[in-house]
Amino acid sequence: MFILLNALVASLDGLIIGIGLKLSKTKLTFTNKLIILLTNVFIYTIIITLYYSLKVKFMTTGITTLFYLFLAWNAYKAQEEDVFEQKLSIKKTIFIAAAHSLDGSIVSLNFVYNYNFLFIITLFSLASILLLLCGYSFANLLSNIKKSNLINAFLFLALAIINLFL
Repeated sequence: MFILLNALVASLDGLIIGIGLKLSKTKLTFTNKLIILLTNVFIYTIIITLYYSLKVKFMTTGITTLFYLFLAWNAYKAQEEDVFEQKLSIKKTIFIAAAHSLDGSIVSLNFVYNYNFLFIITLFSLASILLLLCGYSFANLLSNIKKSNLINAFLFLALAIINLFL
């Protein structure tokens, strides 16, 4: 259950990305969605495979907690950027997907030695694309949300606290 919570919180920036894309009237095509999903899978696969094959074990509880606190600080300090483009190019789609999946891939390293690679990659990749699509789909309902960076910061802070006790 903790892995699912981690996948969702690590992917929350996708919710904000999706909202930003919709509110800036950027069209998200099937091709864009597929590229985002495949880029997420690729990045998660590369990072998890390297971490496991090098037999690295630096994602201890203390390191993970510090990482969550770092992500909370970054989310708090993040400035919301508006993208004003009608259609995403393949290059920009890959860039958005890469930026979106890097924090999640590092969070996923905490589970490499406890879960199957395919399960981790699938869970985190699907959480990433699903939250992005939810943000894109429901952006009109959430158009009044201000300071979404505070919400992300709070969620990463909550994960840090939970991580210390589980």
